Amino acid sequence: MEKKNSKSVNRIKQVAKEKGASSRLISLWVDVDYTTVSNWSSNKYQPSGEKLNQIGELLQKDNRDLLQPQGRIDTGLAAALQKELKRLNKEEGLPYEIEKFDKKKGVNLKVNNPELVRRLREFASKHENTNR
Repeated sequence: MEKKNSKSVNRIKQVAKEKGASSRLISLWVDVDYTTVSNWSSNKYQPSGEKLNQIGELLQKDNRDLLQPQGRIDTGLAAALQKELKRLNKEEGLPYEIEKFDKKKGVNLKVNNPELVRRLREFASKHENTNR
């Protein structure tokens, strides 16, 4: 089970009520404890994608109908970030990955470049603030 965000993420309780299905029926259908369904219904936790799919099969609803709309606004962030990623890599020479020594394994491993990640997040923050 995944922890919830600060607002309701799913509509399981509402859709189950519309369809006349109890939490007990859902718990038996997806083979989880009754309290797990209660936690999902109250948005305390979220079901995995597999469990959400099983609930959708039972209630005969698309998975997206079991989820709350997130109210996201398209500001072109993905395209702008892709362009910035290319610029950071080509013009500033920031590699996508760096080698980092893993003490437990005793070897160097490739990991995402934390500097590149930081710069992309900063860019995204500025982009969102100027495009709202």
